[in-house]
Amino acid sequence: MTLVGTYVVMLLGAYTSAIGAGLSCPDWPTCYGTWVPFLQPDIVANSPYSALQIFAEWAHRGLAMIVGFLILGTAIAAWRTHRDSPLVVWSATLAIVLLPIQVLLGGLTVTRDLQPFIVTTHLGVATLILLGLTITTVVAWIRAQN
Repeated sequence: MTLVGTYVVMLLGAYTSAIGAGLSCPDWPTCYGTWVPFLQPDIVANSPYSALQIFAEWAHRGLAMIVGFLILGTAIAAWRTHRDSPLVVWSATLAIVLLPIQVLLGGLTVTRDLQPFIVTTHLGVATLILLGLTITTVVAWIRAQN
C-alpha cells in the first residue's frame, strides 16, 4: 500500500508539473491561505489557474501527506516485526529519514517558484524514498515466502 501510494504521489506530481500547475497553489503548506480552496468558490474563480490545475496541486499535497503517514507506519512496522532483517529495517529507515527532507523540498518547490535544482532534487529524493520502500517490500515479501 505504501509503495503504491508513493508511486501514485510521484505520478500525480509529474502530472501536476506537466499541466503547468506547479504554482497553482501559490503558498505552502496551505493553498490560497486555506486547506481546502474549493470550499471558497471565489478563490478558484479569481485564480489565473483552472480548477483542474488547482485540484491537481492540492490533491498532490494531500495524497503526499497521507502517504507520509503510511511511510511512518511502514518504518514502525519494519522496526517491530523485522528486527532480524537489517535490509528491511534500514531501507524503511532510509524512507522515513528522507521524508522530512522531501516535505521541505516540496515547500521550497512552491516558495522558490519552481527553481529547476529544487524541483529536480524533489524528484530525486522521491525516487530514493521509492527505492527504500521497494527494497523494504520485496525483501519482507521474500522472507515471508520462506
